[in-house]
Amino acid sequence: MPQDDDNVSQAERISRAIEADILNATYPPGDRLDERQLAARFGVSRTPVREALNRLVSDGLAEHRARQGVFVARISLASVFELFEMLAVMESASARLAARRMKPDDVTRLLAVAEETLQAAAADEAAVYTAANTRFHELIYAGSCNRLLEESVKQLRRRAAPYRGHIHRVAGRRMSTAQEHVAIAEAIRDGKGEVAADLMFQHLDIHRPEFSDYVFILSRSVESALA
Repeated sequence: MPQDDDNVSQAERISRAIEADILNATYPPGDRLDERQLAARFGVSRTPVREALNRLVSDGLAEHRARQGVFVARISLASVFELFEMLAVMESASARLAARRMKPDDVTRLLAVAEETLQAAAADEAAVYTAANTRFHELIYAGSCNRLLEESVKQLRRRAAPYRGHIHRVAGRRMSTAQEHVAIAEAIRDGKGEVAADLMFQHLDIHRPEFSDYVFILSRSVESALA
């Protein structure tokens, strides 16, 4: 039993580390996640690595291929669009509910984190921006006070992350995104649910004209992953 518990603990640690590498594109879509190499990297047996990879498959971040192993998930460009459309719908619903339900202390935190993203964008601090951006969105999920919605949108956001990372590399996008954070946070503070929902949907709408460069990059990324 202690050995089993240790494997579970190791599997969780390893899955989180690999997930972080997927999210920051160290392992891009289509990359093979080799059990032997990962076991050597983390200094463990292949058992917890196998369990970690199974978790990533369950979360939609990786996929099993018959007689080949486990790979970072790759999906068609059409599926990526569907993924982002659903993410926009769910995050919009989260913002609407947060405007009605978020606690005052959490609203204060949300405004502060929105300002952090603005400062990080101005200073061109990518890592700081990414961390603050994640906190911003997760505060809104929690502020919806709907656990099922929160869990669902978090999982969907993880699935979109390998592709979403390209957005902030489009010229000027990080600063405009941060400015949108401030507007969304202010709408939530003011209890304007429909305004917050509309702003969040626009914030994530992949069909916006200014996303044309991103769509080009994304199509290249997907084509490369499918090659």
